[in-house]
Amino acid sequence: MEATRNQTGCLKTTLIMVGSAFAFICLILLLADIKCAYDIENWWAPLYPNGKTVEVEYDLFRARALGVTKLIMESPDDVETVKQFYREKRLATLREGKTRGLAWSESFVMPLENGEGSRIVLTSACGT
Repeated sequence: MEATRNQTGCLKTTLIMVGSAFAFICLILLLADIKCAYDIENWWAPLYPNGKTVEVEYDLFRARALGVTKLIMESPDDVETVKQFYREKRLATLREGKTRGLAWSESFVMPLENGEGSRIVLTSACGT
């Protein structure tokens, strides 16, 4: 049995609609991922300038974007210096009038086991 022109046209239209919906969802996810990465990096949980990343865990496409990320850094700087950096960054963010948006973050700073330097734990979540 041969498909009629009407059936073939309906199938093509359905495939185009499903493909368009899939492309639209992918575009929304891509834009959200880019926005989350930008906000986390520049406003909510920037990397400490004098720190070295020692561990990264994330649950979606990439670290420090959509999903939840836990990043651990070590720095030779003392705990108070690192805490002051994050306090000043958070205050500057608030002064700029930035709202949380999709991103959320926390920073914890503690002394290294040997007593010299700091361990920095940055946790960020976006779109969750």
